[in-house]
Amino acid sequence: MHFFILAFLSAFMRNICNKEFTKRFTAGETNLFYQAITLTVTCFFSAVAGGMHAPNMLFLIMSTVYAVVFVATVYLMIVCYSKGPMALVSLVLSMSSIVPVLVGLIGFREEMNLFKGIGLVCAFTVLILSWRDGEAKSGKKKYKYIPAKIWLPVTLLCMGLNGILSSLQNMAVQWAPNGNSMIFNFWSYLLGALICWAILLIRKIGGQKFPEVTKSPKSFTALSLLSGVGCAGINLLIMLALVYIPSSICYPLMSTVSTTSVFLLSLLYYKEGHSKFGYIMLVFSLVGIISFSFA
Repeated sequence: MHFFILAFLSAFMRNICNKEFTKRFTAGETNLFYQAITLTVTCFFSAVAGGMHAPNMLFLIMSTVYAVVFVATVYLMIVCYSKGPMALVSLVLSMSSIVPVLVGLIGFREEMNLFKGIGLVCAFTVLILSWRDGEAKSGKKKYKYIPAKIWLPVTLLCMGLNGILSSLQNMAVQWAPNGNSMIFNFWSYLLGALICWAILLIRKIGGQKFPEVTKSPKSFTALSLLSGVGCAGINLLIMLALVYIPSSICYPLMSTVSTTSVFLLSLLYYKEGHSKFGYIMLVFSLVGIISFSFA
Protein backbone atom coordinates (compact mmCIF):
# COMPACT_ATOMS: atom_id res chain seq x y z
CA MET A 1 0.00 0.00 0.00
CA HIS A 2 2.92 2.35 0.60
CA PHE A 3 3.80 2.22 -3.12
CA PHE A 4 0.23 3.29 -3.93
CA ILE A 5 0.44 6.20 -1.48
CA LEU A 6 3.76 7.33 -2.95
CA ALA A 7 2.31 7.09 -6.48
CA PHE A 8 -0.64 9.25 -5.40
CA LEU A 9 1.69 11.81 -3.80
CA SER A 10 3.71 11.87 -7.05
CA ALA A 11 0.57 12.59 -9.06
CA PHE A 12 -0.52 15.22 -6.57
CA MET A 13 2.89 16.91 -6.74
CA ARG A 14 2.79 16.89 -10.54
CA ASN A 15 -0.63 18.58 -10.54
CA ILE A 16 0.58 21.25 -8.13
CA CYS A 17 3.70 21.85 -10.24
CA ASN A 18 1.58 22.27 -13.36
CA LYS A 19 -0.77 24.72 -11.66
CA GLU A 20 2.06 26.71 -10.06
CA PHE A 21 3.80 26.83 -13.44
CA THR A 22 0.75 28.44 -15.05
CA LYS A 23 0.68 31.10 -12.32
CA ARG A 24 4.28 32.10 -12.99
CA PHE A 25 4.84 31.49 -16.71
CA THR A 26 2.63 32.10 -19.73
CA ALA A 27 4.77 31.87 -22.88
CA GLY A 28 4.44 28.84 -25.14
CA GLU A 29 8.21 28.40 -25.48
CA THR A 30 8.53 28.29 -21.68
CA ASN A 31 5.89 25.57 -21.56
CA LEU A 32 7.86 23.56 -24.13
CA PHE A 33 11.09 24.05 -22.17
CA TYR A 34 9.27 22.87 -19.04
CA GLN A 35 8.06 19.71 -20.79
CA ALA A 36 11.53 19.00 -22.21
CA ILE A 37 13.07 18.94 -18.73
CA THR A 38 10.15 16.99 -17.26
CA LEU A 39 10.40 14.28 -19.91
CA THR A 40 14.19 14.11 -19.62
CA VAL A 41 13.96 13.49 -15.88
CA THR A 42 11.22 10.89 -16.41
CA CYS A 43 13.31 9.17 -19.08
CA PHE A 44 16.26 9.00 -16.67
CA PHE A 45 14.23 7.26 -13.98
CA SER A 46 12.74 4.88 -16.57
CA ALA A 47 16.28 3.92 -17.59
CA VAL A 48 17.27 3.32 -13.96
CA ALA A 49 14.18 1.11 -13.58
CA GLY A 50 15.41 -1.16 -16.37
CA GLY A 51 13.80 0.28 -19.47
CA MET A 52 16.98 1.02 -21.43
CA HIS A 53 16.81 -1.95 -23.83
CA ALA A 54 16.51 -2.11 -27.60
CA PRO A 55 12.84 -2.36 -28.66
CA ASN A 56 11.51 -4.29 -31.64
CA MET A 57 10.23 -2.32 -34.62
CA LEU A 58 6.57 -2.50 -33.63
CA PHE A 59 7.37 -1.29 -30.13
CA LEU A 60 9.51 1.54 -31.49
CA ILE A 61 6.68 2.69 -33.78
CA MET A 62 4.23 2.60 -30.87
CA SER A 63 6.68 4.51 -28.68
CA THR A 64 7.10 7.16 -31.38
CA VAL A 65 3.35 7.65 -31.80
CA TYR A 66 2.93 7.76 -28.02
CA ALA A 67 5.72 10.31 -27.68
CA VAL A 68 4.17 12.67 -30.25
CA VAL A 69 0.70 12.44 -28.67
CA PHE A 70 2.15 12.71 -25.15
CA VAL A 71 4.04 15.92 -25.92
CA ALA A 72 0.90 17.46 -27.42
CA THR A 73 -1.19 16.32 -24.44
CA VAL A 74 1.06 17.60 -21.65
CA TYR A 75 1.59 20.88 -23.52
CA LEU A 76 -2.18 21.37 -23.84
CA MET A 77 -2.71 20.33 -20.22
CA ILE A 78 -0.69 23.35 -19.11
CA VAL A 79 -2.83 25.50 -21.40
CA CYS A 80 -5.96 24.02 -19.78
CA TYR A 81 -4.76 24.79 -16.27
CA SER A 82 -3.82 28.32 -17.31
CA LYS A 83 -7.22 29.04 -18.83
CA GLY A 84 -9.69 27.26 -16.57
CA PRO A 85 -10.44 26.28 -12.96
CA MET A 86 -8.28 23.35 -11.88
CA ALA A 87 -11.21 21.42 -10.40
CA LEU A 88 -13.40 21.46 -13.50
CA VAL A 89 -10.50 20.87 -15.87
CA SER A 90 -9.46 17.78 -13.90
CA LEU A 91 -13.05 16.46 -13.86
CA VAL A 92 -13.31 16.72 -17.64
CA LEU A 93 -9.87 15.18 -18.15
CA SER A 94 -10.80 12.29 -15.86
CA MET A 95 -13.42 11.27 -18.41
CA SER A 96 -10.78 10.39 -21.02
CA SER A 97 -11.79 6.72 -20.77
CA ILE A 98 -14.75 7.63 -22.94
CA VAL A 99 -12.41 7.65 -25.97
CA PRO A 100 -11.26 3.98 -25.94
CA VAL A 101 -14.77 2.87 -24.97
CA LEU A 102 -16.38 4.69 -27.93
CA VAL A 103 -13.65 3.47 -30.29
CA GLY A 104 -14.32 -0.10 -29.17
CA LEU A 105 -18.09 0.23 -29.52
CA ILE A 106 -18.13 2.08 -32.86
CA GLY A 107 -14.89 0.99 -34.54
CA PHE A 108 -14.58 -2.61 -33.34
CA ARG A 109 -18.28 -3.29 -32.69
CA GLU A 110 -17.68 -4.37 -29.11
CA GLU A 111 -20.71 -5.35 -27.08
CA MET A 112 -22.34 -2.74 -24.88
CA ASN A 113 -22.73 -3.73 -21.25
CA LEU A 114 -24.13 -2.18 -18.07
CA PHE A 115 -20.82 -0.72 -16.86
CA LYS A 116 -20.04 0.89 -20.23
CA GLY A 117 -23.54 2.34 -20.34
CA ILE A 118 -23.27 3.82 -16.84
CA GLY A 119 -19.80 5.16 -17.61
CA LEU A 120 -20.94 6.84 -20.83
CA VAL A 121 -23.96 8.43 -19.14
CA CYS A 122 -21.74 9.77 -16.35
CA ALA A 123 -19.11 11.03 -18.79
CA PHE A 124 -21.58 12.91 -20.98
CA THR A 125 -23.27 14.32 -17.86
CA VAL A 126 -19.92 15.69 -16.65
CA LEU A 127 -19.26 17.26 -20.07
CA ILE A 128 -22.71 18.87 -20.25
CA LEU A 129 -22.56 20.20 -16.71
CA SER A 130 -19.02 21.49 -17.22
CA TRP A 131 -20.35 23.94 -19.79
CA ARG A 132 -23.17 25.13 -17.55
CA ASP A 133 -20.97 25.14 -14.45
CA GLY A 134 -18.31 27.25 -16.10
CA GLU A 135 -20.85 29.98 -16.77
CA ALA A 136 -22.46 29.87 -13.33
CA LYS A 137 -22.59 33.02 -11.24
CA SER A 138 -22.22 33.40 -7.51
CA GLY A 139 -22.33 36.11 -4.91
CA LYS A 140 -19.19 34.77 -3.24
CA LYS A 141 -16.63 37.25 -4.45
CA LYS A 142 -13.69 35.32 -2.97
CA TYR A 143 -14.07 32.77 -5.76
CA LYS A 144 -12.93 33.38 -9.30
CA TYR A 145 -15.27 32.20 -12.06
CA ILE A 146 -14.16 31.57 -15.63
CA PRO A 147 -16.63 31.04 -18.52
CA ALA A 148 -16.49 27.55 -20.00
CA LYS A 149 -16.05 28.88 -23.53
CA ILE A 150 -12.56 30.01 -22.50
CA TRP A 151 -11.26 26.68 -21.21
CA LEU A 152 -13.61 23.83 -22.21
CA PRO A 153 -12.75 23.46 -25.95
CA VAL A 154 -9.01 22.99 -25.37
CA THR A 155 -9.76 20.74 -22.37
CA LEU A 156 -11.97 18.50 -24.53
CA LEU A 157 -9.14 18.22 -27.06
CA CYS A 158 -6.72 17.34 -24.27
CA MET A 159 -9.18 14.77 -22.91
CA GLY A 160 -9.38 13.10 -26.32
CA LEU A 161 -5.61 12.93 -26.65
CA ASN A 162 -5.34 11.56 -23.12
CA GLY A 163 -7.77 8.80 -24.08
CA ILE A 164 -5.57 7.89 -27.04
CA LEU A 165 -2.56 7.71 -24.69
CA SER A 166 -4.44 5.29 -22.43
CA SER A 167 -5.22 3.02 -25.38
CA LEU A 168 -1.61 3.02 -26.57
CA GLN A 169 -0.34 2.34 -23.06
CA ASN A 170 -2.70 -0.61 -22.62
CA MET A 171 -1.52 -2.06 -25.93
CA ALA A 172 2.10 -1.58 -24.90
CA VAL A 173 1.61 -3.42 -21.61
CA GLN A 174 0.07 -6.38 -23.45
CA TRP A 175 2.77 -6.53 -26.15
CA ALA A 176 5.77 -5.66 -23.97
CA PRO A 177 8.84 -7.87 -24.65
CA ASN A 178 9.29 -10.27 -21.71
CA GLY A 179 6.57 -8.33 -19.88
CA ASN A 180 8.92 -5.34 -19.41
CA SER A 181 6.71 -2.32 -20.04
CA MET A 182 9.52 -0.04 -18.80
CA ILE A 183 11.06 -0.42 -22.26
CA PHE A 184 8.01 1.32 -23.70
CA ASN A 185 8.17 4.04 -21.03
CA PHE A 186 11.87 4.68 -21.58
CA TRP A 187 11.65 5.02 -25.37
CA SER A 188 8.42 7.01 -25.26
CA TYR A 189 9.81 9.58 -22.84
CA LEU A 190 13.19 9.63 -24.57
CA LEU A 191 11.60 10.35 -27.93
CA GLY A 192 9.23 12.87 -26.34
CA ALA A 193 12.15 14.69 -24.74
CA LEU A 194 14.08 14.66 -28.03
CA ILE A 195 11.07 16.15 -29.84
CA CYS A 196 10.86 18.99 -27.31
CA TRP A 197 14.62 19.66 -27.35
CA ALA A 198 14.70 19.58 -31.16
CA ILE A 199 11.91 22.17 -31.41
CA LEU A 200 13.62 24.33 -28.80
CA LEU A 201 16.95 24.08 -30.65
CA ILE A 202 15.33 25.09 -33.95
CA ARG A 203 13.66 28.06 -32.26
CA LYS A 204 16.92 29.01 -30.54
CA ILE A 205 18.76 29.00 -33.88
CA GLY A 206 15.97 31.17 -35.25
CA GLY A 207 16.61 33.73 -32.52
CA GLN A 208 14.02 32.65 -29.95
CA LYS A 209 14.72 33.91 -26.44
CA PHE A 210 13.35 32.73 -23.10
CA PRO A 211 12.85 35.89 -21.02
CA GLU A 212 10.55 34.21 -18.48
CA VAL A 213 13.16 31.54 -17.71
CA THR A 214 15.89 34.16 -17.44
CA LYS A 215 13.76 36.27 -15.12
CA SER A 216 12.86 33.41 -12.72
CA PRO A 217 15.44 30.62 -13.24
CA LYS A 218 15.11 29.10 -9.75
CA SER A 219 11.32 28.76 -9.89
CA PHE A 220 11.42 27.38 -13.41
CA THR A 221 14.14 24.83 -12.64
CA ALA A 222 12.53 23.69 -9.39
CA LEU A 223 9.08 23.22 -10.95
CA SER A 224 10.52 21.43 -14.00
CA LEU A 225 12.58 18.98 -11.94
CA LEU A 226 9.77 18.31 -9.45
CA SER A 227 7.36 17.77 -12.32
CA GLY A 228 9.78 15.23 -13.81
CA VAL A 229 10.12 13.41 -10.49
CA GLY A 230 6.34 13.41 -10.12
CA CYS A 231 5.79 12.08 -13.64
CA ALA A 232 8.39 9.34 -13.09
CA GLY A 233 6.92 8.49 -9.71
CA ILE A 234 3.44 8.03 -11.13
CA ASN A 235 4.65 5.60 -13.79
CA LEU A 236 7.16 3.61 -11.73
CA LEU A 237 5.45 3.46 -8.34
CA ILE A 238 2.05 2.51 -9.72
CA MET A 239 3.68 -0.52 -11.35
CA LEU A 240 5.18 -1.52 -8.01
CA ALA A 241 1.80 -1.00 -6.37
CA LEU A 242 0.24 -3.41 -8.89
CA VAL A 243 2.38 -6.20 -7.42
CA TYR A 244 0.32 -5.97 -4.23
CA ILE A 245 -2.98 -4.43 -5.38
CA PRO A 246 -5.09 -5.85 -8.27
CA SER A 247 -5.32 -3.52 -11.27
CA SER A 248 -9.14 -3.58 -11.03
CA ILE A 249 -8.78 -1.86 -7.66
CA CYS A 250 -5.54 0.10 -8.10
CA TYR A 251 -6.39 2.13 -11.20
CA PRO A 252 -9.93 3.26 -10.26
CA LEU A 253 -8.80 3.95 -6.69
CA MET A 254 -5.91 6.10 -7.94
CA SER A 255 -8.19 7.99 -10.33
CA THR A 256 -10.89 8.64 -7.74
CA VAL A 257 -8.47 9.74 -5.02
CA SER A 258 -6.50 11.97 -7.43
CA THR A 259 -9.62 13.56 -8.92
CA THR A 260 -11.11 14.28 -5.50
CA SER A 261 -7.86 15.71 -4.12
CA VAL A 262 -7.39 18.04 -7.10
CA PHE A 263 -11.02 19.17 -6.81
CA LEU A 264 -10.54 20.06 -3.14
CA LEU A 265 -7.16 21.68 -3.81
CA SER A 266 -8.72 23.96 -6.42
CA LEU A 267 -11.62 24.89 -4.17
CA LEU A 268 -9.84 25.34 -0.84
CA TYR A 269 -6.36 26.53 -1.77
CA TYR A 270 -6.60 28.20 -5.17
CA LYS A 271 -10.09 29.60 -4.47
CA GLU A 272 -11.32 28.72 -7.97
CA GLY A 273 -15.06 28.86 -7.87
CA HIS A 274 -17.83 26.71 -9.27
CA SER A 275 -21.53 26.43 -8.54
CA LYS A 276 -23.43 23.49 -7.05
CA PHE A 277 -22.95 21.67 -10.37
CA GLY A 278 -19.28 21.22 -9.48
CA TYR A 279 -20.11 18.80 -6.67
CA ILE A 280 -22.61 16.95 -8.87
CA MET A 281 -19.92 16.68 -11.55
CA LEU A 282 -17.51 15.24 -9.00
CA VAL A 283 -19.98 12.49 -8.07
CA PHE A 284 -20.71 11.62 -11.71
CA SER A 285 -17.00 11.69 -12.50
CA LEU A 286 -16.15 9.22 -9.71
CA VAL A 287 -19.00 6.88 -10.67
CA GLY A 288 -17.92 7.08 -14.31
CA ILE A 289 -14.29 6.26 -13.48
CA ILE A 290 -15.32 3.20 -11.45
CA SER A 291 -17.82 2.03 -14.09
CA PHE A 292 -15.30 2.29 -16.93
CA SER A 293 -12.76 0.30 -14.89
CA PHE A 294 -15.18 -2.64 -14.77
CA ALA A 295 -16.34 -2.28 -18.38
